[in-house]
Amino acid sequence: MGSIGQRRTVTNTDISNLRQLLSNTQAEIRAPTDSNYSKSIDRWSKAAEKPAGVAVAPTCSEEVGIAVKYATENGLDLAVRGGGHSTAGASSTDGGILIDLQSRMRNVTVDEEKQQIHIQGGALWSDVDDAAWAKGLATVGGTVADTGVGGLTLGGGYGVLSGTRGLVIDNAREFTVVLANGEIQRANKRENSDLFWALNGAGQNFGVTTEFVLQAYPQGEVYLGTMLFPATSEVIPKLVDALNDLYKVYSTPNGPETRSKGRAMSLVGFAKPPPAEGKTMVLMNAVFDGPKEEGEKMFQPFFDIGPAVNEMRMAPYPTANKLVPAMYGMRSSMKGAAYMMPLRTDFVHDIQSKYDAFIETCEDAAPSVVAWELYDPCKVAQSEEGSFANRGYHFNSLVMPMWSKPENDRRCRQFARDLSEMFKQEIQSHGYQASGGVEGGASVRGRQGAVMLYGNYDQYDELSKDIFGNNYPKLQKLKGQYDPHNMFNKLFAIQPDGATAQL
Repeated sequence: MGSIGQRRTVTNTDISNLRQLLSNTQAEIRAPTDSNYSKSIDRWSKAAEKPAGVAVAPTCSEEVGIAVKYATENGLDLAVRGGGHSTAGASSTDGGILIDLQSRMRNVTVDEEKQQIHIQGGALWSDVDDAAWAKGLATVGGTVADTGVGGLTLGGGYGVLSGTRGLVIDNAREFTVVLANGEIQRANKRENSDLFWALNGAGQNFGVTTEFVLQAYPQGEVYLGTMLFPATSEVIPKLVDALNDLYKVYSTPNGPETRSKGRAMSLVGFAKPPPAEGKTMVLMNAVFDGPKEEGEKMFQPFFDIGPAVNEMRMAPYPTANKLVPAMYGMRSSMKGAAYMMPLRTDFVHDIQSKYDAFIETCEDAAPSVVAWELYDPCKVAQSEEGSFANRGYHFNSLVMPMWSKPENDRRCRQFARDLSEMFKQEIQSHGYQASGGVEGGASVRGRQGAVMLYGNYDQYDELSKDIFGNNYPKLQKLKGQYDPHNMFNKLFAIQPDGATAQL
């Protein structure tokens, strides 16, 4: 259904045409010679920046529709910038039209009566957290406040509250989306329900989402902070034991449970923070959704190990998503992998050895991090909402090389591949069969036929069929209906029904 040809780049004539089409609107056209152009193509990772042929900074869905329709009718490459945090380059285009939502579409309003948050497509999670907190509310959102709402939500979305509230998409109530033909559609469980299903997990494939409506909940302060531990052979086994005890899923008469009861979340990894003066440390960001006394009790095993730094305290909920410092302007890749509990001490030691050896030979990459994300997966695993096909009792991990020199691009990405292969082998040691993909992904097949890999992280070698699993054929049919020419093709592109390219 529909042909998919080579996209062309923007010409001066295209820029003139767009200026004319949008002349009676509030949209800004930003050509490469215009002063605000550099702001539109700026990205969190410099390795993900590309020179757009022109950027359109709209203020409403109608303006987005005009630009998208023009791109479709004229065979132009198209990209959408929400938060601009994708290290895969999914929010950038080399010579095409860039729809820059972040510049002028970041409004967030809270409906206190319905406890729902209305969010424009260019908003960051800090915008959402702050607006909701002012009303005593919160929703599941990004654990890094400067990431965009759009990318995280449309790919599923894990957050601090996922242990009790599920994924971001489990709390999505409605989307407003601009389709490839420029039409504006509202999608929820009653209206365009098939599109709503597709947007909940594969949304980057179906249009430009200009508004999200998310359910919110009453929220109090949380117990949170950062702990730093020496990365020694004496400390690491104790940390592994404490993490396994808190986050391992157990079978109970009430079903699968963890000792955290959905109220705790941690990010634990190897890093070289400034206070360590070049030494590798185990960094642990921890959050408990509850009062200080209960939080202290839950994390007491970690206190007993003796952290070199302990910054745990009570704080407003938005602080939970600011524990990871924003290092803007470096080159980075967020390579995803997966793992199963229980963690093995020897595996953690092996990862540390590989990490230390890499940093020793590539000092430019000293800010790099390798981390295990831990939470209670039971709530996420129980739901079948949306096209997100990677629910299960597995956990995400992050291999994030960070560097500054372009000549180290290939070397740093190879480091991420090497560690991803180690995670793959570790999963096999748990008795699971690793997935295929092109070269084999660091994961296993989930119950819906998808690899257990988080599609919002970089997955160099996996195909769209791997990420969407058994949902892929249905998504192909919907793609053929809503985007037959595959205009939205930047991240795990779904081939429209009837097309033949391998994706």
